Amino acid sequence: MAKLALQGEAVRISDCEVQRLGPSYAIDTVKEIKDLIPADRYTWVIGSDAFAGLPSWERFEELTSIVDFLVILRPGSSEVLSIPGVIFQLLEIGAPEISATELRNRLHRGEDVGAFLPAGVLSYIKEKHLYGAA
Repeated sequence: MAKLALQGEAVRISDCEVQRLGPSYAIDTVKEIKDLIPADRYTWVIGSDAFAGLPSWERFEELTSIVDFLVILRPGSSEVLSIPGVIFQLLEIGAPEISATELRNRLHRGEDVGAFLPAGVLSYIKEKHLYGAA
């Protein structure tokens, strides 16, 4: 598990989802991290579009008993529907009006995404040939 500093806070990054064979579910990731770093609660950062589909996630009830959610509002969204039993907070960050999926698709097709990503991030993606970027 790698560590980095983010505005004075310690952040740990795990590659457990990449290393896991077969399907990778959020609940499996949370439980694995909980074994490594015990805590009472965790916060899952999620986009408002993905949050809407949360009840369909694998072992949804178990996941929501362990994590709270920080829901990032999508551009053009002003509210998020509550899901019974799910603890969440909203955060508007002024995100660009493009989903991560669309961004990855554009990179894969070789389209210019410079308007949506900082130059350093785009350079790293191209250097590592991520998402089919050349």
